[in-house]
Amino acid sequence: MNRRVRLAVLTPLAVSSLAFGSVSLLAGSAQAAAPSLTCSVKQTPTSPGRYDVNVKGAQPGVDVSVQGGTATNRFIASGSANDDGEFNSSGFIPAGKVTASSGDDKATCGTVKEAEQQDAQTQYSKGYQKGFDDTKAHCKMTQQNNLTQLDPNYEKGYNAGAKAALDSKFC
Repeated sequence: MNRRVRLAVLTPLAVSSLAFGSVSLLAGSAQAAAPSLTCSVKQTPTSPGRYDVNVKGAQPGVDVSVQGGTATNRFIASGSANDDGEFNSSGFIPAGKVTASSGDDKATCGTVKEAEQQDAQTQYSKGYQKGFDDTKAHCKMTQQNNLTQLDPNYEKGYNAGAKAALDSKFC
């Protein structure tokens, strides 16, 4: 094969591979630089009906907006992200989906119902572990003081944990 034909065939291949390689490098660095906005909604442990919203991944100092509820009953909070790119808000959020936005970046935080279910599971687990540990230590079910003032899911978990300890090989 003569030299001109080789150059005519190989030159476009070399140039296109360089072009595609640099495009993929640019796309990869643009994706890495883009912030990834995330958020979560949780029940405030000390106040029924009140929820904490935590937003992460915003650009520091950039405005963050949080919205929740329905078209007729809304929760809206806004402010600037701190130096770590976080924004926190708390309030009484009506039933519905909670979202956050910062610039062109948007995220769904979840729903009030999901937050309530997660809190119920957390309270049950804490109660279960405490009931199991208390009963295992004495091998008899002891009534924890002020259980009725605690979360009902905690109380259910405590009683289930105590029963499990009594039924286990520990007692």
